Amino acid sequence: MAALQELIAKIENPELRAQIQEAADKALKHKQFGLVFEEHLPECTPLYDVPVRKGKRVSLKTGKV
Repeated sequence: MAALQELIAKIENPELRAQIQEAADKALKHKQFGLVFEEHLPECTPLYDVPVRKGKRVSLKTGKV
């Protein structure tokens, strides 16, 4: 983040610098760094177009996947 701040500081045009700083602040506000446990890849994914065959694991559409 410090590198981004240094690059923004090098912008000579004050209006452009302020606009980019504001956009960077908004983006960094929502960005999560480090270990994030809330967002993960699911252990299984529903595949609605795959036909059901003998020996395959399936779940009901109305049930838990």
